[in-house]
Amino acid sequence: MSIVTTLLLGFVVAAAVLHSSAAGSAALAYQQGRVCPQSMHPSLDGDGIPLAQAVRTATTNGGLGAVYTNIARPDFTGLATYARFGYRPGATEHLRVLQGGGTGLWVPQTVASAAKVKIGDRLVGSTLVVSAIYADLAHPVADWWCSEAKTVVPNPLAGEGASTSVIWVHQAADLALLPADFSSATVSIRFPAEPVTTIAEAEALRDNGNALLAKLGLPLTRTDLVSAAITASATARDNVGSALLPLVVVSVLVGLAGVGTVTVQWAQRRHSELRLLWVRGAGPLALGLRGVLELGLPLVLGGVLGLVAARVLLPLYGPGTAPAPGTLWTALGAVLAVVVLSLAVTVLTACWRTHRTFQGRPRRWRLAVLPWELAVGGLAVLAWLRLAENGLGTRPGAGELPRIDAAALTFPLLVVLAAALLATRVLRWTLTWSHRVQFWRVPAAQLAVRRLAAAAGPVTGVVLVGVLAVGTIAVGSSVAGAQRSALDSKSAVHVGANSTAQVSQDLATGKVALPESLRGTTTLVGVSSGALVVDPATFTDAAIVGDPDRVRAVLAGLGKTGAVASAVRIGRAANQEMQVPGLPLLKPSESLPSFPKLGTRGYVITRSAVPAPEQVGSWHLWSSLPVSALTAELQKAGIHYTNVADRAKVLDGLPFLTVQWTFGFVAAIGVVLAVVAAVALLLAIEVRRRQNAVSGALSTRMGMKPALLWSSHLLEVGAIAVAAVAVGAVASFVSAGAAVPRLDPAPWLNPAPVLPDLVPLLGLMVVCGAAVVAAAAWLALRGVRTARMGELLR
Repeated sequence: MSIVTTLLLGFVVAAAVLHSSAAGSAALAYQQGRVCPQSMHPSLDGDGIPLAQAVRTATTNGGLGAVYTNIARPDFTGLATYARFGYRPGATEHLRVLQGGGTGLWVPQTVASAAKVKIGDRLVGSTLVVSAIYADLAHPVADWWCSEAKTVVPNPLAGEGASTSVIWVHQAADLALLPADFSSATVSIRFPAEPVTTIAEAEALRDNGNALLAKLGLPLTRTDLVSAAITASATARDNVGSALLPLVVVSVLVGLAGVGTVTVQWAQRRHSELRLLWVRGAGPLALGLRGVLELGLPLVLGGVLGLVAARVLLPLYGPGTAPAPGTLWTALGAVLAVVVLSLAVTVLTACWRTHRTFQGRPRRWRLAVLPWELAVGGLAVLAWLRLAENGLGTRPGAGELPRIDAAALTFPLLVVLAAALLATRVLRWTLTWSHRVQFWRVPAAQLAVRRLAAAAGPVTGVVLVGVLAVGTIAVGSSVAGAQRSALDSKSAVHVGANSTAQVSQDLATGKVALPESLRGTTTLVGVSSGALVVDPATFTDAAIVGDPDRVRAVLAGLGKTGAVASAVRIGRAANQEMQVPGLPLLKPSESLPSFPKLGTRGYVITRSAVPAPEQVGSWHLWSSLPVSALTAELQKAGIHYTNVADRAKVLDGLPFLTVQWTFGFVAAIGVVLAVVAAVALLLAIEVRRRQNAVSGALSTRMGMKPALLWSSHLLEVGAIAVAAVAVGAVASFVSAGAAVPRLDPAPWLNPAPVLPDLVPLLGLMVVCGAAVVAAAAWLALRGVRTARMGELLR
């Protein structure tokens, strides 16, 4: 039992250390997924540089250098159009060739079509000849292009000459052969690096990169995105660690109390031996050290096994599998600390027990008499005040993570702990007075009550641990699930659909038709100063709404009377006529609490009510397809687009993930406590095996049917399980329901987090509890079936 106790202690502290470190690595991996891989290493950019100097800068300083000329009108066959020239090593290997190839000029299809360029045409004023025509790059681009996207991907909706594709040359020296119109250039120097897995590796990448750039000493603008990723990851790691600290402290205290209980049981088993040593002159301290000699090795072994279990099981409970270097040594130090504390508790408990036994009994008092639930309830009130005032903690600035208030996060756990303490106190009082209960008309219930009363101590202990297990599992799972759904729903409201792309007004005016492949999954939406223009027939095909039938019914009732268009008022928008630029006079006739893209403020009208679609601010395609599928279909149809938005990447989800990881660990600790409660219950039944065998055998000899005895044990063990599940579930669901809406990493975005559906979780708890109850009842009856009456009577 001492091995199991310190194994759990070691697992909790080691898992907390490993989990926090893995959270930092997981946060870094998440940040890298949102940043262009070629931009993780510090990079350089420059603009307005003379072309010859730009070529020297990009090609003589290492790294992956690129040169892009200014935008002008190159002439191939007398039909000049806007374009720019560029050179980047390996660029032609990452383009899709439509015609030709070779080492000449590679012209984008848009420029070739506008200027009637063909293979073999020569650039006027130069000796360079066209050798290939390639497909223009478009969003989303491959990782090799992502750092250059703002330059190499044209914006077809921008003004003429403001944006264009790049005509690529084969070698940097070819740029010197360009006409005089291309005299200035833009430079970019990237340093591709392998992805990093830990914060320490990211810091080394940053430091080495900045040292390299300082050594180059180029008069270019330095971009250091990895520093922001390091800061965010370190903040996430610290947030998770600080949030887990109270839980770890409480777990350690409970574990040390378990060590004390094990020591008391050891003293009871070794009573004769300890008395012999006492009468021979050994003092309390010597007897306490005697306990360490016997229990010390199991305690150390249990701590080591806990460390091993924490490391091996990290993929199951941790957000990542790459803790920082040295984390395992830190975890080992934490385990050694709790082992030392366990040994100290063993010595002190053995000393106290032997002193109390052999040197006279002091005045009796019990820790159970103290109103612990009131103290914990007071802490829960203080935590609620912090939570109600601050939410998760500090308000972050732009690009920052909030500093999570660990005290606020403990509110639901403190409520569960207070409920557990109160339940055990009420249960102890109930069992104390249970001898007055007379249920002999229901013999199974009467016997169950008697057995529970005879084992009040173990029963209340199992209920306490069981309530904590159920409560922590429910709190951890519900808060983590709420964070997942909140990030998903906030992203949906912010974007409106799974993917969006801004398109020209030709789609709204009917000059260009929507591709057939996008019908049923895509809708056209106009955006103009807090108002949306939608198509009622197709809007719910693509938009993410909570109640599609309600939205369709509301939109179907909209129309236009004269110069006034009926509109849907969203949330807190004013309930009065409103004039929006580019739209007719809006008169609210319906209302909805929220709406995609608008959130809780704005107006919605139908496309049929807009007399001049070209006056609407901008038009966007909303689609239920992934962004890659949407843009691929638009490219096939030759429809120009820009400002692509992806629901999966539009919001920085790291604040949500930080809270999710924190309460995921809470749920993992709850699973550990559930195992402890189940094992404790089965051990308590096994310890009473002989007593159950005697009473059960005598009862059956006196005429009790085996089925009645089976139901009696089911009632006994089932009452314990029902009490633990009921109290833990109610306390956790109530506290989590109050806390979840305030645990909002992005309160400025709607909707707020909501409690997920807890019925499946409750059903799983009931099923697992029923399995444990059935196993415990079978264990209790096993002794009765195999008992020999003669041996029992002896």
